Amino acid sequence: MIPTNKPERRYTPGSRVVVTQHVRVGDRRWSTQVGGIVEDEGIRPVGGMEMGGKARYGLQSTLKLRQDDGSLTVVAIDEHTEVRTVEQN
Repeated sequence: MIPTNKPERRYTPGSRVVVTQHVRVGDRRWSTQVGGIVEDEGIRPVGGMEMGGKARYGLQSTLKLRQDDGSLTVVAIDEHTEVRTVEQN
């Protein structure tokens, strides 16, 4: 069965969050962090055109953020991503 519905929202639009992700490269662990106001949550297919219809089965959660400088960024969320809600000033 191909999922057609968006998953339930986990983050309220307008709330401020900080997203931390870790990447393992050899024996090192690199961290990256981005913060902003939640604009939207979504899902996107994983894979390319070469997967054809199979791309509908592999879906990845995303979080669209508006950063303090006004730019938009979309972050892919997986089971290792840390999303922390922070108080707004």
